[in-house]
Amino acid sequence: MTNRRLGAWLRDAEHQMNQEMNDFARDYGLTGMQMSVIDYLGRRGGAVTYQVDVEREFHVQRSTASLLVRRMVERDLVTRIVADTDSRKRQLQLTAKGQELVPIVTAHLVKHDAKMVAGLSASEAAAFQRALIQISQWHHSASEEE
Repeated sequence: MTNRRLGAWLRDAEHQMNQEMNDFARDYGLTGMQMSVIDYLGRRGGAVTYQVDVEREFHVQRSTASLLVRRMVERDLVTRIVADTDSRKRQLQLTAKGQELVPIVTAHLVKHDAKMVAGLSASEAAAFQRALIQISQWHHSASEEE
């Protein structure tokens, strides 16, 4: 193993994952990010989901989420409607076309997850998941300490 920093390994892994996601998504006329949003909305089932939820889940700015959602609306993957309770919020729902992609996206992401832990024991895979969860929460815990 080389004398590399963990952040460099994590960045490389993320880059490879994003590239693989985009390659798969391209066959369906999607981007990897659009595929991730379809997965997110699909996993939420019938729960009311707003554009701000997408911003939080994917740690993107409002303008980025707005562009992403607008393109998904244009491709008839989601609908975006003004929320009944707050006219500033936009509620998102998968269209029939978006729903058709959920099982395809889910199957791919399950396979993708399995690939990440291939060769690890169950306890190593669990430790890997705990480490990723802890890393993903750094920013939130740093903000709380200030």
